[in-house]
Amino acid sequence: MDVAAALPLQVAPSAVPMDLRLDHQFSLPVAEPALREQQLQQELLALKQKQQIQRQILIAEFQRQHEQLSRQHEAQLHEHIKQQQEMLAMKHQQELLEHQRKLERHRQEQELEKQHREQKLQQLKNKEKGKESAVASTEVKMKLQEFVLNKKKALAHRNLNH
Repeated sequence: MDVAAALPLQVAPSAVPMDLRLDHQFSLPVAEPALREQQLQQELLALKQKQQIQRQILIAEFQRQHEQLSRQHEAQLHEHIKQQQEMLAMKHQQELLEHQRKLERHRQEQELEKQHREQKLQQLKNKEKGKESAVASTEVKMKLQEFVLNKKKALAHRNLNH
């Protein structure tokens, strides 16, 4: 198949190529080669300047983003450190509370032991006092009265004989 026949317009082979550049500030038809060379040099210089400006913009944008990320990273680090410190403080607080509970339990146990010792001691003292002031049975009371009565009789009898 012939490609040229499929196209609606025939393009002449000697035609000038189309200028596809977007920047037409220097595209004036030039007849002299020296002027053309100067025009090309100016275009090259303008492109280099434009490239340099784009590079500076790119570097500035990179630095801005880098600084922003650095600030975000630092903020995250500060937040992480703050959370770690809070967790450490809570852990320390819990350990302190547990230590205080243990001390309180120990104090209560010591107090209970002391109370038991004092109670036992008091019971022993009461027991000893109870032995000294024991209540005599009726039989013992009668024997004691009989003994005292016999003593009185013997004493009275001696007094009569003297």
